[in-house]
Amino acid sequence: MARKQSVREFQEAGATPGVVATTIPTEARAVGQAGRYLAALSLAELFESPMNPRKRFEAAGLEQLTASIREKGVLTPLLARPVPPWAEMPADLDRKYEIAAGHRRYRAAKAAGLEAVPVVLREMSDTELLEVLVIENDQREDVHPLEEADGYRRLLMPGTGYDVAKVAARIGRSVKYVYDRVKLLSLTKEAQRLFLDGRFTAGHAILLARLKAEDQKRAIDPEDAGFHSALFTDERGLFDWREEEAATKRDPHAGLKAVTVREFEAWIDEHIKVDRAAIDPVLFPETATLIGEAHEKGEKVIPIMSLAQTPEAARGKERIYTESSWKRADGLKGSKACDRSILGVVSIGPGRHEAFRVCTAKETCAVHWAKEQRERKQRQAQLAKGGAPAQRARQSQDEQNRKYREEQARKEEERKRWEKARPAILAAVAAAVKKAPARAKGALADLVLRGLENYQARSKDVEKLVPRGSTAEDLVRHAAFIVVASQYEPRGWRAAEEVPKIARAFGVDVRKILDQAAPEKVQTAAKAAPAKKGGKS
Repeated sequence: MARKQSVREFQEAGATPGVVATTIPTEARAVGQAGRYLAALSLAELFESPMNPRKRFEAAGLEQLTASIREKGVLTPLLARPVPPWAEMPADLDRKYEIAAGHRRYRAAKAAGLEAVPVVLREMSDTELLEVLVIENDQREDVHPLEEADGYRRLLMPGTGYDVAKVAARIGRSVKYVYDRVKLLSLTKEAQRLFLDGRFTAGHAILLARLKAEDQKRAIDPEDAGFHSALFTDERGLFDWREEEAATKRDPHAGLKAVTVREFEAWIDEHIKVDRAAIDPVLFPETATLIGEAHEKGEKVIPIMSLAQTPEAARGKERIYTESSWKRADGLKGSKACDRSILGVVSIGPGRHEAFRVCTAKETCAVHWAKEQRERKQRQAQLAKGGAPAQRARQSQDEQNRKYREEQARKEEERKRWEKARPAILAAVAAAVKKAPARAKGALADLVLRGLENYQARSKDVEKLVPRGSTAEDLVRHAAFIVVASQYEPRGWRAAEEVPKIARAFGVDVRKILDQAAPEKVQTAAKAAPAKKGGKS
């Protein structure tokens, strides 16, 4: 930047910061009205506002606008302000006017070779300029939500006099809309890149931005897309594996598409546990209020869920109460209140982020657990009447339960051991695989074929038509043909749909072969019934 006059220097000159003095030269004024002046200005005197949140301009649209301006000129004047003395200026001192509205027209005029454009000059403070930049951008259809979010963020900076409610009122949107847009700036850099590239919609982005950075990374991880239906799913058809590998190296998300917003929300509900200490008061005001009131009273707040079994993502040191462990106790939705209720927050599964009072006092609360208490007493009475046989039966059942728990604990411990050793095991096997001979018959070839669908149930014609051979190339061809032949097993129910697509990659028209080898039966018309004797002709 070449010139900058400080606010202090401007004050010493007798002006007030934040209010632009009348700096429009008299010779530039054409039509004056309440601080607005229409002038024909040289493009060399104009510059794009660095505060403009819009950074992306669609190339095709800009080319169309350039062609129109080249033919008809700029029909709608730009809006600009004389740069106030305290503002930073571009290195080119001839550029005296900062564009507020019309950045596309400015770029198109330059591309069309124009030297001057019509401009409405208006004296504006920084806040007034920012209002024009944000509001004007908000009314355009091609503005990306991230650019929109950045504009709102700028309006919400200290000193502008704006809060979320005032911004919402100014643009005619809801408070939640503005908040969700600004929240998009919480997306990780990788998530923002994918969003700008159009890999998912604003609906996906809003849900993703509410997650922690590590959870966002899990959601957009392309390696996991086909296994737990996070943000992406595989849409790749059958094509050359070498093309697929090259495309994936260029872009890890190649061949993937976003699931529906509903599916992504369901994944979040099942895989991301709510952090009760970080409830967003704007998105979930009732829950935040209830938790705050409980903490003020020193009451306990527990995590609950409307699921019978605890999903993998909910397992950890802290217990999450399943639906059999609590009952609603706030007097709403047909529930009854009791003096033993505590606040529960739905931490995973359906109803995530909801909060209401629940009762977990199975032993002492007769309001919610009377039936369970009666059944427990009846079982105890029956055991007491049964004497020694019943006692032995109970002990036997207890022993079975104990063994079952021990076996489950052993399996879980073994699973953890395997999971911990996974990197070392895979590294050792990988080293061995790299050294294994790539011939048609051997451990490596057997492993490849075992992974093929219906390999064990393959027909004899597979070996006859494309034998396994003796080289690695023979094996690849043999394995590929198994894929084709498997579409006819069992009873060829997938053949009509899958085989034409596969064969097309090798230049084979199976429809033509189908018509030659198995012509379609032609339905002949029924012969006309003979006329009755003596009938009229």
